[in-house]
Amino acid sequence: MDEEKIKKSFFNLKKDIEKLKDGLESVFRRIIDMENAVPVEKIDEKSPIFTSKVFVNNDMLQAVKEVFESGIFVLGEKTIEFERKFADFSGAKHAIAMANGTVAIEIALKALGIEEGDEVIVPSFTTMPTIEPILHLKAKPVFADIDEKTYTLDHTKIEKLITNKTKAIMPVHIYGNPANMKEMQKICKKHKLFLIEDCAQAHNARYDGKHVGTFGDIGCFSFYPTKNLTVCGEGGMAVTDSDEIARKMRMLISHGENGRYNHVILGHNYRLSEIHAAIGIKQLELLNDFSERRRYIAKLYRELLYDTGLVLPEDQENGRHSYHLYVIRTDSKKRDEIIKRLKEDNIHCGIHYPVPCHKQKIVKDMKLSKISLPVTEKYVEEIISLPIYPELKDNEIKFISERMKNVLQEL
Repeated sequence: MDEEKIKKSFFNLKKDIEKLKDGLESVFRRIIDMENAVPVEKIDEKSPIFTSKVFVNNDMLQAVKEVFESGIFVLGEKTIEFERKFADFSGAKHAIAMANGTVAIEIALKALGIEEGDEVIVPSFTTMPTIEPILHLKAKPVFADIDEKTYTLDHTKIEKLITNKTKAIMPVHIYGNPANMKEMQKICKKHKLFLIEDCAQAHNARYDGKHVGTFGDIGCFSFYPTKNLTVCGEGGMAVTDSDEIARKMRMLISHGENGRYNHVILGHNYRLSEIHAAIGIKQLELLNDFSERRRYIAKLYRELLYDTGLVLPEDQENGRHSYHLYVIRTDSKKRDEIIKRLKEDNIHCGIHYPVPCHKQKIVKDMKLSKISLPVTEKYVEEIISLPIYPELKDNEIKFISERMKNVLQEL
């Protein structure tokens, strides 16, 4: 067989493989369509389906009862246990429990010596509590745009924003999707900057197999009621591998004390209560199972909505999404009408977040230099948060998806 015939044979084989691939893809899609065509188990359409829901069980109630019986309500054994178990879970050397996630960021900044005039590079595609602590310290948030796929801080946009006043970079693992921490570490090491992680929405999210919050100097978590791990109220945690940073954070949250009534620095009363710590311990025991359930729900949404034209979230390379929120994108002209019509069916969706931080009045009044964040400004007009929480039933997910398809066909 001459060379030309061999080439032709290989070319024909390649075409046959491509046809087979297309055929298998078609079969796969038909199977999904058939599965999705199974009638949705009847649900009570009068009962609202919210974006999130707090889980409470008898173990949590018993844990709270134990606190009342102990008579210790602040800085007791429950707080110590919660801190130890959260540190073990995240893989950090230290975990410091505190009043809430916003406070965790404030204490992180103070522990690292961030002060008036310093600059911190952050995304604007986040909620305002990421930025508030920077403003309270009279430091300056410097906004960078986000990655088009992960919605997290775009590392390629950071270095041009670094000045001699830049002291830290603070990526946000938005919705539970890890930022590119490998690149963040490189930039911080190169320019000798602190790395603070906003992990408020990212309990059990992983990057390169490692828990978020443990890549930088400090990781900051929130335990607000909507979070993947909640204390059924306000609560937060900061994790670090530094003995000195941990020691300073502990002083800052408890009136600057180094020993009882020995006030060595100006501090705050930012301690977590024993009741909330007790609930946190029980929630932490459920976190792995809850995380797997959230990831299953995300997978089910993807299978049910794959052919709708919606932009659906997915895991990035090296990252393990924890799906605090399941955020889709649609045509900005249709977004509000979609939300309105789904609400008529008692499906309550959200927008996280409709106004980026650099567009908030308090930030605009600072008259910062001209900010251009095209991806951020485009995406905030397109995003919709669908319901996702561990107790959300499969038939409810199918109901939501069917209603979404119907609404999209009507518009």
